[in-house]
Amino acid sequence: MAQTSSDLIYNFSTLNFPEKDRFHLWVKDNHCDCRLRDFESGPFDAEATGAAFGPLILSGRRLLHQGRSPAYEVLRSEQRIRTDGYDFYRFTSILSGRFTYRSTDASSIKTAGDLFILDAAQVNDCLVEADNTISIAVPRDLLPSQTALLHGHTISTGVAQLLTDHLVSLLRNLTRLRPQEIPYVVQSTLQLLTAVVSSASDAMQAAAGPIRELLLGRILRYLDAHLLESDLTPDRICRDIGVSRAKLYHLFEGNGGIMRQIQRKRLRRAYQMLANPSGPRLHIAELAWKHGFSNEKYFYRLFKAEFGHTPGETLEIMSRPNLASGSIALHPRENPVDGPLGWTLPFGVPDR
Repeated sequence: MAQTSSDLIYNFSTLNFPEKDRFHLWVKDNHCDCRLRDFESGPFDAEATGAAFGPLILSGRRLLHQGRSPAYEVLRSEQRIRTDGYDFYRFTSILSGRFTYRSTDASSIKTAGDLFILDAAQVNDCLVEADNTISIAVPRDLLPSQTALLHGHTISTGVAQLLTDHLVSLLRNLTRLRPQEIPYVVQSTLQLLTAVVSSASDAMQAAAGPIRELLLGRILRYLDAHLLESDLTPDRICRDIGVSRAKLYHLFEGNGGIMRQIQRKRLRRAYQMLANPSGPRLHIAELAWKHGFSNEKYFYRLFKAEFGHTPGETLEIMSRPNLASGSIALHPRENPVDGPLGWTLPFGVPDR
């Protein structure tokens, strides 16, 4: 364990555990449900290295196999999304092997050299056969709102390759970084991530549906900017954005409608306030009112339906000493193997 400022470098290897437990320990702190496809493929030998750079979580994963890589299925379902409240993007570069992303529209194969984005707030169904990958997890509010539109997409722009090179170099040089260098690393990494999102958004808009994507991105940015204002209604959005009600409803029909989109964004922001131990302590009624819910009982009901627990239960669990960082899912479980509170190896799950 080496120290980089207040951030720790962590290493994890399944070789330290009995063969029968290795896959379970590899995936137990994942934010998805995972299943080994072939239980006869031999022991799951793998290692991971990672570090936290402020709000960013870098992790590298490598399978230590002889011959064919063991494949495993990964599913992040709607129920899982509602339950754990994780809200971040993960940028992953495949260094060797392959990754199959499956959706209702079509499947796509990610291979060595590809960089792709996954959104923890959207369904993820995939088959992992990659034996060497590097990822960075980023809280949602640090990137442009149009990042959500890139869920599942492979980014093949020039700046995407620059990001991959940057992440590989970061992982290789973790022990050389001095404490005073960390803020510059965070700043430069966020700039590269934003550039990747912007370049990919431009490419998508040029390929298909440019007006729709531009309009949707503009509306999402508008929602984020005015989320807690009491008069945030479809009529106001239509007036300020300059779009018809029919068009607005059509844009969000696949996400439960525009009001459902606003409601979920408000609930997630309320959740973040409750789960932040260093934030202000508000009465739940006041928290509900501040987030646009005038009826406290209605807020309780929606909150529990969204996250699987009430606001009061959230406060109670987050007040426990071993959850003081607000970083572990609200379902009781063991602490991560060889990892700090706030994120886990091998998958680098950040604070919610």
